[in-house]
Amino acid sequence: MKASLIFRISRLIRFLLTGVGKMETGHYLFTLPGPVSDVGLYSSLADCGWQPNHVGFIYKGQIYQCRRLVDRGRHQYHVRFYQDGRVTGHFEIAPEWSARAHLAGVDLRTMTTAEAESLREQAGVI
Repeated sequence: MKASLIFRISRLIRFLLTGVGKMETGHYLFTLPGPVSDVGLYSSLADCGWQPNHVGFIYKGQIYQCRRLVDRGRHQYHVRFYQDGRVTGHFEIAPEWSARAHLAGVDLRTMTTAEAESLREQAGVI
C-alpha cells in the first residue's frame, strides 16, 4: 500500500471519528461579497503562489480549496471557499513534510486577520 493511500485512509478515519468539519467552521475568515467560480478563484490566486489542493477533504457546499506553501515547504496555508460565500482558512504543517504531524494538528491555527486580508486582496474581493 502506498504511503499516500495510508495517509488518505487514516485522515478519513480521523475525520469520521472527530468531526473535523465542525473544527473547520472555527477557521472562518470572511464571506465573499458575491458569487465566484472555482475557475475565477484559481485565476486570481494562482499568480500569488496559491495552488489547488487536491488532497484535502471536501466538505458539503465547498466549491474550491487551495493552499500556499511557506517556510521552504514545511508549512502551508489551507483555504476553502463555499457556495454560500464563506471562506475558511488555517495555517498548519504541510502533509508532505510530516503526515503524522499534519494529522496530529501540529502548528494548526486559524489564519490571522492580516493573513485573511491578504488572501481577500489576492482573491480580488476587496
